[in-house]
Amino acid sequence: MLWLVLCSVYLVIVPVVTANGRLPNNTLPLHYDLHLEATGLGLHDYTYRGNVSIRIAIVRDTNEVVLHNVGNTLESICLRRCRDGEAISHQLLESEPASELLRIRTDRILRRADDQVITLTIVFHNTLGEDRMGFYRTQYRGAKRIPMAVATTHFQPSYARLAFPCFDEPGFKTTFQITIVANGSHLVASNAPIATVTWLQDGHKAVRFERTPPMQTYLVTFLIANFTSVHTVSPSGVEIGILAPPKDEKSLQFSLQAATALLSSLEEYTGQSLGLQKLDHVAIPRFGNAMENWGLVAYDEQFLVLSAKAHRLQRAQAVLTIGHETAHQLFGNLVGPAWWSYLWLSEGFATYFELLLGADAYPELLPLEESFAVRHMHPALMADAYEQHPLTVEPLSANTPEIETLFDTITYSKAGCILRMINCSIGEEAFQAGVQNYLEQHRNGIVTPEDLYESFFVQQRRDTPTVEQMFRSWVDKPGYPVVTVERLNGSFVRFRQQRYHNQEVTTQDITSRWFIPITYYTNSSLGQYEYQPAFWMKETDQELVLQLEMNTQDVLVVNPRQIGFYRVEYDERGWSSIVDNLTTLPSIMQAKLIDDAFVLARAGLVGYELCLEMLQELATSPDPVPWLIAMAEENIGYLQRVLQSAEFDRFLTGFVGEMFDLAGNVGRTLLQSQALDVAYDWWSRLAASFIESKRESSIRPRACLPTPVQEVVQALVSPDDHVRERLFVRLKCLPKQSNEPVSVLLLALERIRAANLLTPGKLFAVLESLIKSDPGRFLPPTVQFLSSVPPEEAGPVADRFQRLLNLIVHEVTDRRQAAQVRKLMVKNSSILPANFLPHASTVMTSTISWRMKQVPKLREFVHDSHMASIYEREGHQ
Repeated sequence: MLWLVLCSVYLVIVPVVTANGRLPNNTLPLHYDLHLEATGLGLHDYTYRGNVSIRIAIVRDTNEVVLHNVGNTLESICLRRCRDGEAISHQLLESEPASELLRIRTDRILRRADDQVITLTIVFHNTLGEDRMGFYRTQYRGAKRIPMAVATTHFQPSYARLAFPCFDEPGFKTTFQITIVANGSHLVASNAPIATVTWLQDGHKAVRFERTPPMQTYLVTFLIANFTSVHTVSPSGVEIGILAPPKDEKSLQFSLQAATALLSSLEEYTGQSLGLQKLDHVAIPRFGNAMENWGLVAYDEQFLVLSAKAHRLQRAQAVLTIGHETAHQLFGNLVGPAWWSYLWLSEGFATYFELLLGADAYPELLPLEESFAVRHMHPALMADAYEQHPLTVEPLSANTPEIETLFDTITYSKAGCILRMINCSIGEEAFQAGVQNYLEQHRNGIVTPEDLYESFFVQQRRDTPTVEQMFRSWVDKPGYPVVTVERLNGSFVRFRQQRYHNQEVTTQDITSRWFIPITYYTNSSLGQYEYQPAFWMKETDQELVLQLEMNTQDVLVVNPRQIGFYRVEYDERGWSSIVDNLTTLPSIMQAKLIDDAFVLARAGLVGYELCLEMLQELATSPDPVPWLIAMAEENIGYLQRVLQSAEFDRFLTGFVGEMFDLAGNVGRTLLQSQALDVAYDWWSRLAASFIESKRESSIRPRACLPTPVQEVVQALVSPDDHVRERLFVRLKCLPKQSNEPVSVLLLALERIRAANLLTPGKLFAVLESLIKSDPGRFLPPTVQFLSSVPPEEAGPVADRFQRLLNLIVHEVTDRRQAAQVRKLMVKNSSILPANFLPHASTVMTSTISWRMKQVPKLREFVHDSHMASIYEREGHQ
């Protein structure tokens, strides 16, 4: 009878597998009993022992049980049939050195009809590492600065297998019963509430947790630490906790209040409960960002530990991060993607709701529309210009480095933007109903994009695409369109769509066209078409002529509220009208117009003179939203690098000075705080030319202190984006003629590579962020470093390497750099597509040719327009 109780079977649906490296799915996990012993944490003993007992359904007749295991030393393996306890003889098959699979061959065929359910019990041991993967250790400074060890986990995407043998794929969703044996003085936590605590000899305790809801292995978590906690209860009855080192106990109230408010807002919007009795948020030293473990969310300390005097920017980042991870408790945890191909279903909704929930709970801190434009729309459009990948990536192998590349701006920000576009296209009421239906229908299950599409029941007009058509048009292919707007006679307008490319536009391929929601603003339209589409361009429409509500003198702005995921190009008449009326438009429209103008100019579709005219208009009334977009590295940053004009730099210096005046008040919003931060960065960059000789200046540039190589190494390998960003600011502050940033960076990168402190994929991602922060300064050392990396190292992450090269190619501005990059590509030709080098050479040649022809004209334009003279006054020189 005991075996019968333990081996109860639940009806499950087995996902179909086609990608390489996946588990065969002949067997299916039903439940885990996981027991771990880590009693030496306070004694510098970082070993742990464990045993896992997995109830497994036989889905198809087989003579193998295949699961994952990496780094765990196996002591014993036992297989038994559940219904009668009969032992099943077996042997452990030898795995390939690079394989992460554990193959157990049975001496007889396991029959679906006869065996039904078996139990696999594995006894193993391991050691807590320090590489922030699997079950690992970190530390904080306690009383008298004594190091205090912390044992914690990070399992996404494929690191649970490093902690215990398991079926480590997101399509397997099952329950866990976890028991942790630890030192009696330690706080022990996991996904579920504590069921029992049993005191053992030697001051140890066995903490047994309640059974979890069905969940994926990457959401399993446990924590052993000398931590304290503060708690409250949400209006829906969920116990909310913040766990942190004791020294931080007085700085947890803001995050506790935020976590409670954000959860309440999420539950109210979705109409769904978490299915959990408690939701803890834990501050992990040097964790990096955050991870949505179900019921025990992990964060870097900066997002939970905030003093009463914390800066608004820090509080806003905390709200956004807590909101993102709280949304994941439903989107990703309660309802999870069936495979990493559909990661956007999880990350897109979390991105969308981080701002929706944050703006609802803290409207004075996070203005929704403007924050979405700056935080997600701008970076997503920039990232998607490089043809990286569609949102749905099929097929996708089980290769962990390949999966990790999907945790990027496309999957997060573009997906969030598409969801917002769908919301505005069908209306808030229909969107909310669809989301609620999606969660209700698939509660505790796994999903594909089709499950989301089928959750919306919207009665559309005949000329309007279905919700599924809307989604598929934007999800199943990379890139986005440019909509060309040509004003004809009277109120008639011609619309064309074509795919945006950094250097050229393709119009012939039917797959490069979209269902595009056209929203617009005119003086006569009274705002009725600014959010919901006035009409749709279909995938079959290359050109469309329609009559709009406007007069001849009206300004026309298409996609004015940045709802649609596309850019807009106007004819000469349209741009002229926009420039003349720029300062009368709302800041969100100004930001969109400026961003489109700069990006289209860089692609050669409009002239940079247009951008310069816009900047002159913007200078008369700077606002943080358009200013943040304009001053991005891809926009003004690029123009400043290629112009190399003292007059233009003098104009920018004055422009930056205006931002100090704008942002220099106490009650700053998130966007004003960000503008101030960017202003300091630009001020430091421009300081050498225009500030050092003016001692009377009231605003001083940041101190430029030498940065030791080891500090650079630590910052580059940190999982925390903010740590790296602070390093980049310090390096950019140094005089450009100084060789120190280059030499220090190269030494640091070589040390990281020699010591394998980062995988090649993660190292290439760091190099991407380095270049994006200041291409003019950091491109040369990046190319020099990559020249020392052999193709066999880059080969396993060829997609990430190609993405990095693509970024480099579009930042090359002279023949010497182009020759170095060509040499680098020739060296790595074996891991690059056959047409990569010819295409890259064309792009670089085109850029250099454009620069030689256009830059002298632009310098003349700057001189003739007297841009520098705009700020020829005290305090802004």
